[in-house]
Amino acid sequence: MHDLRGRAGAARYAGLAVATVTAALIGYVGYVFYPRLDLPAGTGAGLFAVALGAGVASFFSPCSFPLLVSILARSPAAGTRARDGTIAAAVRFAAALALGASAFLVLLGAGIAAGGAALFADVTFTSTAGRAIRISVGALLIVLGLIQLDRLPISLRRFEPAAHGFLRRQAQLRRRRPFAGFALFGFGYLLAGFG
Repeated sequence: MHDLRGRAGAARYAGLAVATVTAALIGYVGYVFYPRLDLPAGTGAGLFAVALGAGVASFFSPCSFPLLVSILARSPAAGTRARDGTIAAAVRFAAALALGASAFLVLLGAGIAAGGAALFADVTFTSTAGRAIRISVGALLIVLGLIQLDRLPISLRRFEPAAHGFLRRQAQLRRRRPFAGFALFGFGYLLAGFG
């Protein structure tokens, strides 16, 4: 009996591995045939490997890492009936999170394609605008760090009621419509990761 469970687990793991490799190959084929990129195959493969690594690393970014714990701790069958706590519930949970995360990336890409590239074409690492952005973001991060360490007596508690209201509405949405709630959670996870 124990041997059968081990084989079934190994077969499921192999199936997931094949599905992951298939998805990666489909993404690479899309990348190769994307008409705006005329890179040599070696450069393209290296760029693909870097993008793959960055995608995996984004799940462990400091901005979104606290959310990763809640994803892993959450019951895949949350919002479903007890009898429905099956692999199908886990697949729906994962699909909702993936849909929300994909929606964020599509909206971000559409924004860049709609004119963001032209708007920031002159902004480089060493340009005046680039330096101003880096100095502003760096100063903001230092100020927020000092607030967190209680070195600056600035209270951000006035924003708590707005956050509580949002979290309460999101929890209600998750209870009424679990798929939509988890999709919103996936969207927020990537948004936090980009923060």
